[in-house]
Amino acid sequence: MVNLDMSRYSIVTLEVVPSTNGYAIENMPFLDNASVIYTAKQTSGRGRYNRKWLFDDNSENIFMTIVLKPSDLSSYPLPNLTQYLSVVLCNILERDFNLNPVIKWPNDILIDGAKISGILAETYMENNNIKGIALGLGLNVNMNAKTLGLIDQKAVSLYCLTNKIFDCDTIVKNICSAFFENYNNFINYGFKYIKDEYIKRCFFLGKNIKISENGEKKEYFADSVDDKGFLSVKDNLNNEYKIITGDLLC
Repeated sequence: MVNLDMSRYSIVTLEVVPSTNGYAIENMPFLDNASVIYTAKQTSGRGRYNRKWLFDDNSENIFMTIVLKPSDLSSYPLPNLTQYLSVVLCNILERDFNLNPVIKWPNDILIDGAKISGILAETYMENNNIKGIALGLGLNVNMNAKTLGLIDQKAVSLYCLTNKIFDCDTIVKNICSAFFENYNNFINYGFKYIKDEYIKRCFFLGKNIKISENGEKKEYFADSVDDKGFLSVKDNLNNEYKIITGDLLC
């Protein structure tokens, strides 16, 4: 059992940065474990597969990266970090904003079919060894419908859902507190610790889906999510496969 004192996280607030993940990777040797990089102005954010996040020049969204430096990676659930964060954020959206978020495998968060948050984990390497993890999160907070309409996919914000303006600093602190509150349990038990919470928000299970793998689109039946967080699917011949990487198309 690993038990770390993660209650003393520190938030590094930047006025503007190209990417909080990029900043974390570039400065990883100088950042402490449980540092949180946060900005409201990110000029070159990106998501999975290097997709661009909308450039934002106002304090409308949250862009943040949690820096993690596990001392032992032998049993560390690195592939499931983004899934853990997606569950943490879903809990906050339900508890604090009375919303009903769902998870688009593996970690995008949607509300009423529109994306409100994206998550991206990247590793920092030294001599072919992982020495740090940048766990990034983007959350649409106070963006209006006109600005959201500029995004190349259906998107939504807390403001559009509630007609209220929110303090981003408070939300960041709540995310950090919730993340580290159960972090020890997660690293000790892995995906199984969040499996039930994760699955109950997976709207695509039990349905026919399309997965993009290496640029190739394939159709499957989404059967389940296993104990490692992999997506179990079946093709039209009832052959079973495990989807480890890929993009769920909605």
